[in-house]
Amino acid sequence: MDKDTYRKTVQRQSRNRTVSTACVICGEDDPRVIEMHHLDGRNNSDETIPLCKNHHTIVTDDQNKLPPKARSKNASPQEKLGYLLVTHGSLLELMGKTQKNLGYEMIHNE
Repeated sequence: MDKDTYRKTVQRQSRNRTVSTACVICGEDDPRVIEMHHLDGRNNSDETIPLCKNHHTIVTDDQNKLPPKARSKNASPQEKLGYLLVTHGSLLELMGKTQKNLGYEMIHNE
């Protein structure tokens, strides 16, 4: 979703006092491409966040780079913490890239 479409969507939702599920990274709100991502892994928590299919794949691929034992219910406390750090780091990395790109666009499109 480009920044103008995102801005208009947010404005419309604010005006209409409606909220749709949107990717926490890019703001994509097309329900056909939104998936719920288990933040701490399905084995460790039911907490989910909405991600578009593209961002869900990127974060899940980062998680899957860890050994299966570190992603399991039987993971040690240290492995679980490592898993959380990888997951949150992946999300923050994507959010940071999105924010930087938006900042550059705002400066260069004055």
